[in-house]
Amino acid sequence: MLLNTAFIRSCYVSPVLEGIEAHYGVTADDLGIPKLVLQDRMTLIPFTEVSKWFEQIERLTGETDFMVKIQSHLTLANLEIPGNWFLSAPDLAMSFRRINHGICSFQSGASYYAQQSGKILKWCYSNAFVKGKARSHDSLRVAFTLFNAIKNYAGNDYSPRKVQLSGPPIQQKETEALFGCPVSWNAPQTELWLGIDSLLMFTDDYTYIPEPLTTSIPLSQLEKYLNMPQPTDQPKVLYEMVNYSRYYGLPSVDAVAALFGVSRQQLQRRLQKLGFTFTYLSGYILCNQAIKYMLEGMSVAEIATRLGYANSHSFSRSFTRFRRQTPTQYLNKLKLENKRTSF
Repeated sequence: MLLNTAFIRSCYVSPVLEGIEAHYGVTADDLGIPKLVLQDRMTLIPFTEVSKWFEQIERLTGETDFMVKIQSHLTLANLEIPGNWFLSAPDLAMSFRRINHGICSFQSGASYYAQQSGKILKWCYSNAFVKGKARSHDSLRVAFTLFNAIKNYAGNDYSPRKVQLSGPPIQQKETEALFGCPVSWNAPQTELWLGIDSLLMFTDDYTYIPEPLTTSIPLSQLEKYLNMPQPTDQPKVLYEMVNYSRYYGLPSVDAVAALFGVSRQQLQRRLQKLGFTFTYLSGYILCNQAIKYMLEGMSVAEIATRLGYANSHSFSRSFTRFRRQTPTQYLNKLKLENKRTSF
């Protein structure tokens, strides 16, 4: 049994949730999403969770076309990239390449790529980790996001040649009106068909602002960009699934098994084959996360609450088991090292 799972970052899902709240008044609380999941814009969320949210949104709004209604919110502007790297390229051709290569830092288990057929370029999105009703919603989410990226260069009046979407049809006439072209459904992947000349198009009011030749970001932020497990990386997938489960309380075997969609026994057998026990794995993960919070300046009491411990004493006991010093001692050590490097 493999525990293959794809992840997507909070900031890449937020445009949907913000659009739903603005249009329908349905909040993250209504969907049972803890505030801390969305507070850190780089949080890794299992894609299975996002699929469930899409289905919940459909039930709560009573509308299958909610993604159509919020299409103006679906942009790349909210991604935490210095200078919005995706959309600061001098033309669509370069932006196209940046998105295809860079989006892997924001969503795993999915492919963004180009297929050329004569003078037609197909901008493709494939996601094997979205199932059932959520396929249509996810396909629309990405199609509108890429379409809005194109319009950043080609203008709001631009229309692709054709759009192919996954999943069953949703509001055919309204969807075709928004894209301004024929739309077909139940396709194996999402595709936007563009004329090759579109890659070099500019709207009259587009102004390119030259980018700096160099840029710098904190190492902690760079670590977050690089921290995107591939679905087949079993230890890393387990790590991130346990880490995600802490937003709903102290991680448990049953909670993590439910996130994977397997039984408690199946998860324990997989852990055993990988040489882990759940107690050790969860303790190790929470300890590492505690250190990240320390580096962000959080107090021991706040960290204990964030990680789901009943109190600071329980957190301290677990932390000491892995680091051989208390959280307070470790925190004082960090502060001392910081003072030394500041001189």
